[in-house]
Order: sequence, then structure tokens, then C-alpha cells
Amino acid sequence: MATAEELRQRLHLQEAKHTADVQRLNVQIQELRRIVKELEEQDAGNVGRLQSSDSFTRRVEWTIPDFKKEERSTVRGQPLWSPRFSIAGVNNVRLEFLPKGRDKSYEGFCSLFLWCPAGVKIRYQLWVGSFLKAPDLDEYKGEIGHGHSNFCPLEPEIDRKADSITVGVDIIEVIISHELTEKGLTLTSWPLQRLVAKEAEVLENRGVNQVIWKINKISECMKNYPRGSSMCSKSFTAGGISEILMEFYPNGSQITKKDGHCSFYLRCPDGVSMIVTLIVGKTRKGPIKTTFDTASGKGLPDFCPVKDEINWDDDSIEVGIELQNRPSKVLTLTS
Repeated sequence: MATAEELRQRLHLQEAKHTADVQRLNVQIQELRRIVKELEEQDAGNVGRLQSSDSFTRRVEWTIPDFKKEERSTVRGQPLWSPRFSIAGVNNVRLEFLPKGRDKSYEGFCSLFLWCPAGVKIRYQLWVGSFLKAPDLDEYKGEIGHGHSNFCPLEPEIDRKADSITVGVDIIEVIISHELTEKGLTLTSWPLQRLVAKEAEVLENRGVNQVIWKINKISECMKNYPRGSSMCSKSFTAGGISEILMEFYPNGSQITKKDGHCSFYLRCPDGVSMIVTLIVGKTRKGPIKTTFDTASGKGLPDFCPVKDEINWDDDSIEVGIELQNRPSKVLTLTS
């Protein structure tokens, strides 16, 4: 029978062996982490050079092939990751796409998020297929994704003929801050080329006083977008005002009280004042004098009975705005 001293010696040897094994594993883990980091940085650099060789690139399109196979193999909450890329002067950017959405997403809806490094403040617009969300403005404090859990119904945006789906992002504005903490200095980069392009667009459309957005396949939209889910037009300029966007809820917003009514809102940059008439089909509301002072839109949750305004001949609906005191010129959008 072993004595107490012998047992202590055995225990000491086992502890020493265990400590050595843990140290050896830690060294291996650190080496693997170093290799993975080098590969990720190399991959990010290669993708950046292939897709975005300069800071003027503003759009990324990510086409996912063999999508039927991806649909079968993914479950709710499981993401697909794009390669890392560089865009608008920002490196190490990627898209996170969840074909079946997150755990709390609407049934049949997909999710899409944009990941950027810390120190970036960015205004961007995500899209899946032909579906656009309203532009978002987010500041990245750390490596995290910003976007939408209930982005849009997945099925209408799949290209079944090509067995693929294309998702992407349009960059509207980027502000990059580099904090030099030991010097108390912050460096901020603004996209000058975008300001020039936007001002040119404002001048080009300064005579536009009416914008009509024609939404095709509205019956399908009524089925696919439940109450509280919106559709957004492309961003446009009119009447000397930039970055205008229309947001239409075919089945009403979360605060709509009347059954069968749609909701219609207008979004503009902070500080913009205008006299505007909102239009859905033949129904007009206004003119209304309003000032945009928040990120939320201006409009009506119970705009009108939507089915009364549908053009059943071509299954479409036209929504739009009319600005007062501007020369008569019409800009037409289609989706």
C-alpha cells in the first residue's frame, strides 16, 4: 500500500505533466491563431485588390450560385458570409446573409447585415435582388454587423433560372475616424468625390417638382409584405433637395388602425423644409408644410384603402410626391 508521501509525489508528477501539456497546447493554439489571422489578412487584401482598387468604388454585388443547394443545407439563424472586400476606402468589410432569417424573423424573410471595422461611420443601402431597404446610418464601435433581421421575403428575389441570388450594398457616405489616443488627436476622412457628384445631381434635377414611383406586381407585394413591412424607392433628388426617399407600406405600418389601408412616408435629410403633396394612385394628401428633423419619415399611417388605387390592368400602383413652387417637370421611378 502506497504511503502518503508516495501519493504526494505521484500527484506532483501528474500536476507537472498536466501543466506542461496545457502550455504546449496554448503554444499550438497561439500559432494557429497567428496563421488564421495572416490568411484572413491576405484574403482581405486579395479581395480588395480584385473588387475595389480605389476609394471611388461605391457598390458591391455578391452573387451566391447553386442557391437551391444552399437553401437546403442552411437552417434558420445560419449565416452565409461574403468574402472580405474593400469599398469606399474602407478595408475588411463583409456581408452576412441569412437566407432563412434569424430566430425571430418573419416566416419566409431573409436577413442581411453589413460588417465594418471599428472607427467607421457609414451611410449605406442594403439590397437583396430587386428589393431595397431605406438607407441606414451606423457607427461601428467594434466589429459587429448592422442591418435588418426582417429584410424582405426571400422567394421573390431568387433567380430560379440561374439558380442564384444576388445581394449587395451601395455606399452613400463614409466617415472614417482614427483616434491617436496617446496624442489626443482624431483624424476624420470625408468622401469629397461623393459631395461633388451629389451636388451635380441636385443641379440636374432642380427643376423636378413631381416624382412618381411605379410599383409593379403589386398583388404579389401585398401577399409577400405583411403589415409593418415596407418597400423603399431609390434615393433621388428633386426641387433642389437631395437624398429624398419614399417608403410605402402596402398592408399598413405597425400603427395603422384602419384595415385595408396602406401607409406612405417621405424621408429627407435633417433640416429640409418643404411644401409637399403625397400621392397614392388617385388619392392626394396635402399640400403639407413640414420640416424633417429626425431619421424617421413624414407621412400618414392610414393613407387610403390600397385596393382602390391599384391599376388592375397591369397589376401596378403609383405612389409619389408633388413639390410646390417648382417648375413643372416629372421624374419617374420603376420597381
